[in-house]
Amino acid sequence: MEGLVPNINKWFLQRKEYFDAFARNDTRVESWFKAELLVLLTRLKREREIEAYEREPNLYDNGGKRSQIDFSVTVNGTKHYVELKALCISQAKGTPRNLPFYFRDDEVGMMKDFKKLDRIESTNKWIIAFIYPKPDEETWDAVIGRPSHWKCLTELEDYPDHIFVALFQRTPIMKCTP
Repeated sequence: MEGLVPNINKWFLQRKEYFDAFARNDTRVESWFKAELLVLLTRLKREREIEAYEREPNLYDNGGKRSQIDFSVTVNGTKHYVELKALCISQAKGTPRNLPFYFRDDEVGMMKDFKKLDRIESTNKWIIAFIYPKPDEETWDAVIGRPSHWKCLTELEDYPDHIFVALFQRTPIMKCTP
């Protein structure tokens, strides 16, 4: 999935007008991101950058509980499971949705998707968060370690002010031995 970041950036970074309008109207439009990603994944499959993708596959945890995730993407014979998040943090219309809002430990925002993917038996789990406008470094640093077993692989300084594409990867949880 890391190898797809340049394609995702190229596709989305050129849409500044969209992000400016979304931020000005303080709106989350996750379905728009899904639609754009569908078009991009179709193109990447046609160009043989990926082998396959599936929208909203059903997965089951050890207890048999079904979870639906946004995408599975097969790259180099490996299936990756991807959740997509659209995080508008402009607060232009007075909403409480700043970056810490999305990282609260409840059943909204990022934490819900981190927990959902944690229940799935796979080592290839990802979250792509489209954060607009790009957060300041201090605010980002305050939330980045929640939860600690997910790591953001993209860097703030690599993005323009109107958008940050945060690619999170699930890392193994280290167990302490006595």
